[in-house]
Formats: sequence, C-alpha cells, structure tokens
Amino acid sequence: MRNRLTVLLILGVALIFGLLFGRQAYLSKDLPRQNYELKRLRVLTYATFVGSAGPGAGLIQQFKKTCNCEVEVVTAGDAGLLLERMKLADAGTPFDLVIGIDQMLIAQAEEQFKWREMFFGSSGRHAVLLDYPSKHFVPYDWSPMTFVFRKGNFPVPTKLDDLLKPEFKKQFAVQDPRASSPGLQFYNWIKTVKGKDTVAYLTKFKENVQSVAPSWAFSYGLFKKEQVRFVFSYLTSLSFHWGFENNRDYRVLSLEEGHPVQIEYAGVPLSCRQCDLAEEFVKFMMLPDSQKQIMERNFMLPVIKGLEEGTIFGELPNLKTIKVETGKDLGDWDKVFTR
Repeated sequence: MRNRLTVLLILGVALIFGLLFGRQAYLSKDLPRQNYELKRLRVLTYATFVGSAGPGAGLIQQFKKTCNCEVEVVTAGDAGLLLERMKLADAGTPFDLVIGIDQMLIAQAEEQFKWREMFFGSSGRHAVLLDYPSKHFVPYDWSPMTFVFRKGNFPVPTKLDDLLKPEFKKQFAVQDPRASSPGLQFYNWIKTVKGKDTVAYLTKFKENVQSVAPSWAFSYGLFKKEQVRFVFSYLTSLSFHWGFENNRDYRVLSLEEGHPVQIEYAGVPLSCRQCDLAEEFVKFMMLPDSQKQIMERNFMLPVIKGLEEGTIFGELPNLKTIKVETGKDLGDWDKVFTR
C-alpha cells in the first residue's frame, strides 16, 4: 500500500511539473528565438586592432565578462578599407559596430551609410579632437603623423621642400591613399600645405619615393628592413621603438609647416541589430583603463588627457599640428602616381 502511494505521489508531482512546463511553453511560443540566446555583437575593424599585439582582443574579453554576450569580429586589412568592407556585408548579418574610421573618411561614411548619433562629452579630452567634431562617431585614440627615420650621417629635413632634395632619391616609403588611411593623411596634408602646387610638388617628390605601399604595415616592413630611410607613420611609432625595443636611434621629422593628425573613431550603423550593446562597447572603450590599454597596445595617444604622463608616451617630442583637408578627392594624386 505504501509503495502504491509513493508511486502515485511521484506521478502526481510529475504531472504537475508537466502541466507547468506545458503552460510556460504555450505562453512563450510567440517569443523570438533570440530571447533564449546570448546576444551577439558583430564588430568590423582593421586587422592590427584585434591582432596578437593589438588591444582589441583583450578589450573584447573584458567586455564579454560584463555584457552576457558573444562578440564576432570581422576585419579589413587596413582602416582605409572599412567602408568597402561594409558594402560587402550580407543584409541579413549587418555590422553593429565599426572601429577604426578616421576623420578623413567620416564625410564619405556619412554619405554612404546612416549612423546612430553618439556623444559622450568633450570634458577632459585633448583639444586637437575638437578640430574634427562628429555627432555620429566617437574618437578613441589619436596621433600626429610624420616621417620616422633612424639617426644617421645626413642632413635632417626641417621643411617639406627638403624632402625633394636629390640626396634622398628612392629613400621614402608612403602609403596608397586609395587603400590606406595613413596614405590619405599624407596626401591631404600635402594638398592642404601646397594647394594649387600639389601636383608639381608630388611630381618632384615621386623621384624620391621608393615605394607606394598598399598598407601602413607593408611600408613599415620596408623601413624595418632598411630598404628606405624614411617612412610616413605616426609620432607614436617612437613609443614602440623606445619602449618595447629599447632603441632610441629612431627619430621623427619635425617640419615647420606643421603635421597632420590622425584621429580614430568608433561608429554604430543604423542597420545594427544590437545597437544598444554596440554603444555600451564604445562607452567601455572610453573608460580610463580601456584607454590605457589602447594607448599601450595600439601605440596611439589616448583621448583622455593625462593618461600618457609617466609613460614612454609622455616622453614623445611635441610636433606642431595643423588642421588638414578631409575627404577622398584623389585627382591630384592620380595625375602623378597612376600615370
């Protein structure tokens, strides 16, 4: 008798749980599947940002600990190719966040795609960032740009026209502005300073160019192999050589005309699916600890003032900077370098 009661009790409890489960399943039958899945943030960025030495992988792992989400990363070889990569995105799997567009491409990005408005304030930020305001893109790092070289027995150029001297024939590596964001920085710098004389200047400078590389990484590789004397790069490249390599032989040109600045931004396309999550990641990138990681592993200056003090970045020389043209009108470049 006792065994029979036990069996009936077990069957009764099972029946109750079965009815409760069935009721919940019925009530939930119209809920979307994603309610039961982890949110997936889809990020587009350039390869070195999430490479083994870059800050991206570490930032993503830290963010995942707090977001209860997955992060999928798609890369373009160079930041200058991000917009082209966006055009190839499957309409069914849009990007939620784009990291790495610089101020040269913001106008083109806003013309080709629609973006979510974001603004986290300018208090405590470096003043140079105010030269390139945007209501859609949030800056996360920056650096003046110039030519990097190793000290040696030769006259160091002090103005742009010095780059045309015959003793520097085939001694410069620059990047192609059609594919590379540093290359576009260089071209627009020359356009800003030389104006109507841009074609004439580039024609003379071409004699001293050993390589027009498809990417910054390619051109810097030529420089590291000592195939060229000068490479167009970032002031913050010195922080890698001085700090990581412990080699103070590397220098940068300080030219009297002033230098361009590259500012890197993050933006959220309006086609996003995880829009709020994408914005949370951008806010996460603005935290002081995240900014330090970006500075130390992306070798760029933080947007928050003061974080570089007491580090190798605080020892970098001060370069005069100027506001340069933006956009991607390559007419003068094509007249010289695509003949």
